[in-house]
Amino acid sequence: MQKIPPILLIGTLSMLFAEVFSGASQAWFINGWGILLTFPLYLAHLLFFLGIALKTERTSLSQLYLFGVLFALYESWITKVLWVGYLDSDGPSMGTFLGLGIGEFPILGFFWHPIMSFIVPILIFEILTGKVLTTHELILERTRRKTAILALFLILVSTFIANGNQFDLTSANISLTGTLVIIAVLYKFTKDSDLTSLKLEGRSFKLLEGYLITLYVITFLYLLPERIPTTILPYTSIIVFYAIPVILILRSAKKKEKLEILGNCSYSSRNLIIFIPLLILAVNIACFVPAISLSVLSITYILLSAIGVVLFLWVIYNIRKHDHPESTIEH
Repeated sequence: MQKIPPILLIGTLSMLFAEVFSGASQAWFINGWGILLTFPLYLAHLLFFLGIALKTERTSLSQLYLFGVLFALYESWITKVLWVGYLDSDGPSMGTFLGLGIGEFPILGFFWHPIMSFIVPILIFEILTGKVLTTHELILERTRRKTAILALFLILVSTFIANGNQFDLTSANISLTGTLVIIAVLYKFTKDSDLTSLKLEGRSFKLLEGYLITLYVITFLYLLPERIPTTILPYTSIIVFYAIPVILILRSAKKKEKLEILGNCSYSSRNLIIFIPLLILAVNIACFVPAISLSVLSITYILLSAIGVVLFLWVIYNIRKHDHPESTIEH
């Protein structure tokens, strides 16, 4: 029972940064689809890949990023988005290359899911619990530059939230503030937790595996079956993008990390609260100026796609150069 609040918290954090921030889910917490499918989907993927990372002692940010890329590939089998475009579209926004959406794959596969669905929820969870893995300390160190970048990112992403809610003030505010309230409530029950509280083992992990297998099979066959590719190339490309992260993870170094108390120079839960009024204000302004918001959104989308590709290439370089098994360091 002690694991339930932290597990629900990390799942809600993933929903906030992945679904609410993108505008894909509106008030998911009062929506049957959101509660029964979307929330369990994000929670299960996060627990599954984080569990493997903790179990195999591969929890550096580069390694977590690669697990996040594997996380992202659900968008092929379940939603088919990586193959045929977003659910509200008639096809890939910019066509396809090797069977994958040119406009959809870079941002979802290399940025949004690895970073927003996986790494950011983990880092925020560490901040909220005040306990952090050794190799994550540096990125959580508080600086003016980081704070400015985070503030700018929130302003930019507010256009995604506004657009996803059709620039409706009520819908946007309920979606955002409702999720934040849930996080605040769960946070009260997780102060004594840490990342190990999220580690499922034995029968629990097998049930998780069983759920994911069932989810993939059922949704692939019965969720929008008309979107299932009828040629071999899309499947081949996805399999290749499964193989690349798996190979890199296996050849990367294991590191026995310790959980340490966050220092005074790191971001704290109190620091995070400061960003909330900024985000809410930015979302409301974005709702009032839809034309400007759409322009900002388009530019940000392209920018994040490019950042995602750079991140993917950088992680490949970083793993090949620094994370060979022979360079294992025990902390």
